[in-house]
Amino acid sequence: MKLLYIEDSSVDIDLTRRALTCLAPEIEMQVATTLSAGLAFLEQPLNFDILLIDLHLPDGSGFEIINHVRERGLPLAMIILTNSGDQQSAIAALKSGADDYVAKRSDYLERLPFILRAALTRFHELTELRSQVIRVLFVEPIGSDLETIDNHLRRYAPHIRLSTVASAEKALGLLPDTAIDPTNFDLLFVNYHLPGIDGLECSKVIRQERGLDIPIILITSQGSEELAVQALMLGVDDYLIKTPGYLHELAAAFEKVKRQVDLKRERANLKETNQRLNHLLATSPSILFCLQVNEGLLSPVWVSENIHGMLGYTQQEALSPNWWWSRIHPDDRPKVQAASIKILSEINYSYEYRFLHNDGRTIWVSEALHLVTDNQGKPLEVIGTWLDLSQTKRNEAVQMARNAVLDQVVGNQKLAIILDDIAHRLEEVNPDMHVSILLLDCRNGQLINGASPSLPAFFNAAVEGLEPGLGRGSCGTAVYLGEVVVITDIDNHPYWQPYLEMTQRAGLHACWSVPFKDEAGQALGSFCIYYSTKRAPSSAELDLIEEFARITALAIQKVNATDALRQSAAVFESTQDGVLITDLVPRIVAINHAYTKITGYTEAESLGKNPSILQSGRHDLDFYQTLWSNVKDKGFWQGEIWNRRQNGEIYPQWLTISTVLDELGKAKNYVGVFTDISQAKQSEARLEYLAHYDPLTHLPNRLLIQSRLEQAVERAGRHSYRIGILYIDLDRFKTINDSLSHPVGDELLIAIAQRLSTRLREEDVLARLGGDEFLLIMEFVAQPEGAAALAQSLIELLTTPFNLPSGHEVFIGISVGISLFPDDGKTVAELIQYADLAMYQAKQDGRNTYRFHTEALTAAASERLAMETNLRRALERDEFVLFYQPLINIVDGTLIGVEALVRWQPPNRALVFPDKFISIAEETGMIVPLGEWVLRTACAQARAWQDIGLTQLIMAVNLSGRQFQSGKIISLVRAVLQETGLPSQQLELELTESIVMDQAEQAITTLDGLKGLGVRLAIDDFGTGYSSLAYLTRFPIDKLKIDRSFVSDITENTNDNEIVSTIIAMAKTLKLDVLAEGVETQQQLDILRHFGCDQCQGYLFSKPLPTTEIEKLLLTYLSNSKVQNINTADSIQ
Repeated sequence: MKLLYIEDSSVDIDLTRRALTCLAPEIEMQVATTLSAGLAFLEQPLNFDILLIDLHLPDGSGFEIINHVRERGLPLAMIILTNSGDQQSAIAALKSGADDYVAKRSDYLERLPFILRAALTRFHELTELRSQVIRVLFVEPIGSDLETIDNHLRRYAPHIRLSTVASAEKALGLLPDTAIDPTNFDLLFVNYHLPGIDGLECSKVIRQERGLDIPIILITSQGSEELAVQALMLGVDDYLIKTPGYLHELAAAFEKVKRQVDLKRERANLKETNQRLNHLLATSPSILFCLQVNEGLLSPVWVSENIHGMLGYTQQEALSPNWWWSRIHPDDRPKVQAASIKILSEINYSYEYRFLHNDGRTIWVSEALHLVTDNQGKPLEVIGTWLDLSQTKRNEAVQMARNAVLDQVVGNQKLAIILDDIAHRLEEVNPDMHVSILLLDCRNGQLINGASPSLPAFFNAAVEGLEPGLGRGSCGTAVYLGEVVVITDIDNHPYWQPYLEMTQRAGLHACWSVPFKDEAGQALGSFCIYYSTKRAPSSAELDLIEEFARITALAIQKVNATDALRQSAAVFESTQDGVLITDLVPRIVAINHAYTKITGYTEAESLGKNPSILQSGRHDLDFYQTLWSNVKDKGFWQGEIWNRRQNGEIYPQWLTISTVLDELGKAKNYVGVFTDISQAKQSEARLEYLAHYDPLTHLPNRLLIQSRLEQAVERAGRHSYRIGILYIDLDRFKTINDSLSHPVGDELLIAIAQRLSTRLREEDVLARLGGDEFLLIMEFVAQPEGAAALAQSLIELLTTPFNLPSGHEVFIGISVGISLFPDDGKTVAELIQYADLAMYQAKQDGRNTYRFHTEALTAAASERLAMETNLRRALERDEFVLFYQPLINIVDGTLIGVEALVRWQPPNRALVFPDKFISIAEETGMIVPLGEWVLRTACAQARAWQDIGLTQLIMAVNLSGRQFQSGKIISLVRAVLQETGLPSQQLELELTESIVMDQAEQAITTLDGLKGLGVRLAIDDFGTGYSSLAYLTRFPIDKLKIDRSFVSDITENTNDNEIVSTIIAMAKTLKLDVLAEGVETQQQLDILRHFGCDQCQGYLFSKPLPTTEIEKLLLTYLSNSKVQNINTADSIQ
């Protein structure tokens, strides 16, 4: 530093030189003892950095030096020397442009080097600041002061650019309206005395209304303390008074205020930046910390706030002694100890270890350390970061597990070994987990142990064979529902109550179960996690478990697929279907043994050949073009085709052609699978005949005659002629059938069909509807009398007795009902219905006659309509009552329950039985509210009987199809049970075969729901409908009820006898109870008991009785240990 010292005192000069030589030898000092000498030095090329000026010189004032330097813009720092206590001179010097001042006190020489250095630094900073233009908006009325100030600034502070306006209004017009908008000025210089709005009001608008932070300096010619206070309170940054020499204060004032506001803005920006950094750190995945190094030991001194969000600990906890070390996984502590030593000799070091989260989880963290040293390389502190690696580790484990599974599958490893490896890999990632993989055995629906390496053997043995179901632990429930089941507290959860002794012995207190499924969504098993503590999974843990469950499903499917490939290869060679595989040309590339057996072509004769060698010539080119178009567009074709064997024989095939795709989804091969359907075609023709013709009489059956009638009606309607429909029923045929046996009855039916056919015209069609009923279509009827004549002719035709092949001579008559198109009806259903009604009228009129459809029959239909109307009101009027029929245990004769049967009691009319109104209720939808009434009333009655001691009775209630399929039956049954208090196991719901087989899959779901309530389920009228055995085994039913139609003829009809015995045997195989309905004779009961039937009901024991009478009967049975057969039913009826 080079110093020019302008001072006339030789003593001060000498003292200053000595002090600087001693305290700051780097400072070179040059002396000027007068003002003129000093100015002379400044006229020369500058060789100084700073001036030290005494204000009192023999030939002038130090202020002249200051002005000289500032006028010429010389780059020199200036310090003024003043006498002690001369503060006014010091302030005047500073305002004139001096950088600092020194009062000549006793210790000023000791402080002088510091003051010189600081002043020079400050000067350089101000010089840099002055290199930046300061844009000043000067609000001043036009006058001499404006020009004076402008000239002064142009001369002494050219970096200050002045823009002037004459009023506050104009100034406000140049300033932005809000702090968001940019401004064109750095500073506002406002005269207090302005026309209109004065300087204070202008400042108030800027600060309070617009919120601008632009620096404001207020200047006035006559100031006061009150004005200054007001200005500062309004946010004015400085306040100047036009005193002598004030012009020299302007630049410094502008620079000071500008610098202050800039600092304020920088502090605000710094604060904002700091907040952003805090927010960024709070959301950062890394925790930052600082360790102090003290004699080779590391101790924490700071940790970032986000430690709580990531590890669950507070900053205070994290800085406590031994906190970090105590939470490191014991197996990783040696590695961590070594790292703590290494970091003191290495600048950077990173490693991974396991750490205990505050919620009890063990997580993986990555720790990166950086050593900070001093200039001599001595360790000062360690800066570090923690990063949660749990997800990374989980992803690595998942990928490694997936790769391992695929490698093991390719290596034909056994499934048990693969599953055990999967379980071990997850337990390595989370040592606190105990993994259990249970597989669903598709053969019996039970869960079997696939892998559970860390669970005790007794626990695994207890779980083996668990059947999925609601409330059967976590795993059984998860597989049953097909949903994740998380139980955080085994000890207090209802699903685990039956197994608490086992879980407590194993030390298990939490269980999370994830079902895994195949690609079709069918459950394969359960992936289960047990914990020795009560806890809930995090979302990351649940994601990990679900991913491992998917890997498990992949492994099972891959192993199954591999096994399936082996099986497919075996099937390929052993199947009875012919198989050929071609390329895309197509050329045959593979065939199986059945192909050769069916076609006669050997492998040598087929490979490389086009499949066209099999063509029969019966299909044209369009057929094959359509076939291959379907294969190429849809990837599939299936249908019947005629081909030729090697020996030339043409035969029918059922052929399926499928496209095989490669891994890119492009066609690779075609596979053809075909079956020789020669025998099937013959059977089909036979079935087609049986579907439309009665196998006994060879007449058209009901299906065919309805179709013929539809065609006849269409023709008659088009050509306007009449058709006669004759409904023929044999009189007293049942008597003949029962007395002479069914084979004789069949002989008679054949003979009648043959004889009736002899009287028909070529265009007439006779059909057997079933049993002893026939239908005759008579076209081109000119007058109704023609139909009557034919009916009478047929009646007379049968007056001659029949001599049957069995040797019997039989007399039989017929009753005939006649309807006419279009006289009586326009549709097939109407015509047959009306003819049927007319036939019954003929029966009532004495048989062996005919009757036309009449208005009386229509009146009967009207009566039915009236019944429908009354039926709708019956429920509102409480006209329905329940009768009850006992259910009897055949083995010991005990009464086990009753069946609720509804009756209708209209006011002042006879009791109406169900066969009269149930069908109407079904058709109108009334069956739903009626069924609900029956269910609620029956359950309430059963509960009432419980209260008088009849505690073990089963209450059987019939459900209609509409009720069952309504979607509300489960909630209804649940509500009724809750309302009445009837134990669910004492309610038995009966459904017919047709109800459960209609939409069987949906029925299974509904039946499962009802079974879940604890009620018993029975199939009513079994044998009258069609039940798939496959579905029957899936229905959760308890009982089959044999229809009364089979029981009634069980003593005489061999077929019915065999049907009943078969149903009972099947029920026993399926472990179902079986009940026979309509037992009326002791002989029937004996046969049923011989067949092993469990239960029965019927008039042999009791007819259905009203509540009061059945209650007496029940109490009587309650007092006896066994029910007696009651043929003399009067005593209880």
